[in-house]
Amino acid sequence: MLDKSIQVGIIGLGMIGGSIAKTLSKKGFKVFARDINENTLKNAINDKEICGSLEELDQDINFILIFTVPVLSVGEELIKNKELLSKALLVSDGLSVKNSLKKEIEKNKFKTENFIFSHPIAGSEKSGYLNSKEGLFNNKITVITKLPQSTQVAIDTCIDLWSLLGAKTINLNLEDHDKYFAQTSHLPHFIAFALISMISKSEDPKKDTFTGGGLKDITRIASSDPKMWEDIFISNRLNILKVIKSFKSEIDKFEKLIEEKDAKEINQFIKNAKNFRDSLT
Repeated sequence: MLDKSIQVGIIGLGMIGGSIAKTLSKKGFKVFARDINENTLKNAINDKEICGSLEELDQDINFILIFTVPVLSVGEELIKNKELLSKALLVSDGLSVKNSLKKEIEKNKFKTENFIFSHPIAGSEKSGYLNSKEGLFNNKITVITKLPQSTQVAIDTCIDLWSLLGAKTINLNLEDHDKYFAQTSHLPHFIAFALISMISKSEDPKKDTFTGGGLKDITRIASSDPKMWEDIFISNRLNILKVIKSFKSEIDKFEKLIEEKDAKEINQFIKNAKNFRDSLT
């Protein structure tokens, strides 16, 4: 369990960063932060969710550093905080794409003994500090990825951190992480954005009237933060393009069955999909 004398520095007070701050503050930890939006920082201080700005963190006392900014902004933030990186007990993140983060670290030749990548499977289509909340990670899973030079101290600290936040940790290697989440997270968002875009361009004047529960359920995530998903689609584009191709293949198969009025195979296609969906917890 983490000692409460350990400080926490958070770069980016959005949904994930803000929720980390709120949860740890309530547990008695001193949390410091930096955010591009000064009003967000002021609100967090006024709400007593953080003790102050990142500049106020005492570098002579053990601290953890967590980056929860958009994927393509993390390189710049790593450079800005270069001095802190080498002193931190643990450096982690909350990003859903890891290879781009690894490239930034390698390009700038940062030492990685204290780096452990983290990806909390939490949050929603809502974004920003105002939508963050204490306890967001309770009973959720956080995927952690160690690097070749990661120390056992860093690994243990990262596991303890997420346990304190209420999450269970699962280990996953770097390459598999971006492949898996291209399929299970990035593709669903791609589909939701594309589907809503198609409907929005319809010339039918009643397109807003007949948006039933099914459409709203399947496209809820189309309300997600545009900047965050712009970065994800660009940074993980090769894996995403591969799964888009596979998805198109399934559409073609299903379309053909409908064209041929093959009731038996249409039913089986749907049944197979239903059975797998029902097996998900």
